Amino acid sequence: MNVFKTHLVQQSQTPALPPKPKDALRILHTSDWHLGKLLYNQPRYHEFANFLDWLQDSLVEFEVDVLIVAGDIFDTMAPSNRAEHLYHQFLATAFKRHIKHIIIVAGNHDSPTSLQKTKEVLGVLNTHVVGSISQNMADDIITLYDDDTPLAIVMTVPYLRDRDVRGSIDPEQVEHHDKLLLSAVADYYHSLAKLAKKRQDELKKTYQISVPIIATGHLYAAGASVSSADDGMRDIQIGTLGQISASIFDDTIDYVALGHIHAAQKVGKQERIRYCGSPIAMGFGEIGRQKQVLIIDIHKENNDKKQLSINSLPVPIFQGLAKIAGDMTFIQNCLDKLKATQQEVWLEIEYTGETLIGNLKQQIDTLLDDSKLVAISIKNKARHQGSLQAAVWIDNPKNLDEMDIFLKRLNKEKITNEDKEQLILAYQSLLKSLHEQDGNA
Repeated sequence: MNVFKTHLVQQSQTPALPPKPKDALRILHTSDWHLGKLLYNQPRYHEFANFLDWLQDSLVEFEVDVLIVAGDIFDTMAPSNRAEHLYHQFLATAFKRHIKHIIIVAGNHDSPTSLQKTKEVLGVLNTHVVGSISQNMADDIITLYDDDTPLAIVMTVPYLRDRDVRGSIDPEQVEHHDKLLLSAVADYYHSLAKLAKKRQDELKKTYQISVPIIATGHLYAAGASVSSADDGMRDIQIGTLGQISASIFDDTIDYVALGHIHAAQKVGKQERIRYCGSPIAMGFGEIGRQKQVLIIDIHKENNDKKQLSINSLPVPIFQGLAKIAGDMTFIQNCLDKLKATQQEVWLEIEYTGETLIGNLKQQIDTLLDDSKLVAISIKNKARHQGSLQAAVWIDNPKNLDEMDIFLKRLNKEKITNEDKEQLILAYQSLLKSLHEQDGNA
């Protein structure tokens, strides 16, 4: 079966979003930036930088009051210096451009400890960073103000790890661990919602206004659809937390900003519970998906009833991608079409012809001469099919990065999730050190 899918650079087009309603709270919800992520070992810093510049402009243009980043700011727990620079530069610029409030919670790819280290410093820049939950639950409820007027109450919940909630689990009931863990996560959200509601009541008595309640989360909700098989989700799952129900989000919460799933979608068919998805395509399987951030307006009607308006803000494409699968004639025709675009495009090419070709890479390289096209992945399916007749086929390691190979090996070991996290963190630290040594060589 021939396949030709393209994801070409687009000029930014400002959508005709409705103006910000008077006296309304405007939120921009984004997540899963994965700063520092590689695509077949190809750095993508120019994409991340262009996205963050575009996001800055959007925050100003659409008069956003609160930016929420719902986890996975970085792709690894030990991000490169360049990835960290992009992150800190973005926050400093946002402060200079008078963005009122920024809420950042850690995802499963982020290091809670590293994010927490910057919490107090970034607080000066109107940025609230939550790497892990607090010992005092009330500390994870933040009230945002515009001058002296309360804007919102935010339940800042990061990615919940086993150790965050296991204190409420009886170790003697190990056989029911997963079920109890799900219950503990639900109890945590319900308890936090009660505290948020209490604070809302207190503010109403003082200011005579009903302040909206916003919640964050970085989790895998029941029924959620992943974006694609290669969208970069290397899940460190806790038990069966992929079964978290939308019912854990109390009705008093006006909006739930979720991260972790890279495809934008509602949860439990509820408008107020959303994944915004990743802002750039994390793999070739995401070609054709329109990436976006969400703009949410919350404003009051009579009797303190809140009206919720949600608009999608499409993210421009900053790096061309194309996926081609077929015989050599088909591949050549597709490459000719891409050359005509005069764009720099990264290619994933899979040869599926019946004739065995031993020098596929050399033939592809010849076809790409004097063009802006770069084949970052070349797969020879015909050769693999031939080898299957003689032996068991193993994935070509050239199509995997160092982390993918390490995780494949790690998944063969029977170890706890916590031990797995520690090994991943140690390996990521080693990779960071090696890459930075190479960069300074």
